[in-house]
Amino acid sequence: MNDMNNFRLDELPPEHPLRQQPFQAPDGYFDQLPSRVQARVARKAKPAFSISWSWQRTVTSLAGASLIAVLVWKTIPQRQESIGSEALTGVSNEMIASYLDEQGIDPYELADGQQVHSSLGSDTTAIQYLNVKPADIQQHIDEQNVMESPGLGS
Repeated sequence: MNDMNNFRLDELPPEHPLRQQPFQAPDGYFDQLPSRVQARVARKAKPAFSISWSWQRTVTSLAGASLIAVLVWKTIPQRQESIGSEALTGVSNEMIASYLDEQGIDPYELADGQQVHSSLGSDTTAIQYLNVKPADIQQHIDEQNVMESPGLGS
């Protein structure tokens, strides 16, 4: 039952095919192997996420962009310009006075406030750029009141 023919390789003649090297690498094969493997891997690398474009995607993108544009156009409030003086030229002084009476506004106080405001001019914008705290202003006012109080000074 034992059909196996056992033999030793060193008993075979040197020209026998079993005594020959089964594989002989060319010179420098193993030196170039890592760079060749990396070159193949780099060529076969595919992007993780790729988009193929079609006319359906183009239409969908345009529809979405136009929907966003319409929503922005409708939701942004329109800027309200001030009423020019020519718009009130057709309104009589009696109508203006009756409107102010209906609103409970005293026209004389309104005129005085406008005079004070117009006398300040653009000087009030300079106070916005001063680095003054309200507490400092209050302290200065208190100091002025103490100095002006009769009988406290020396």
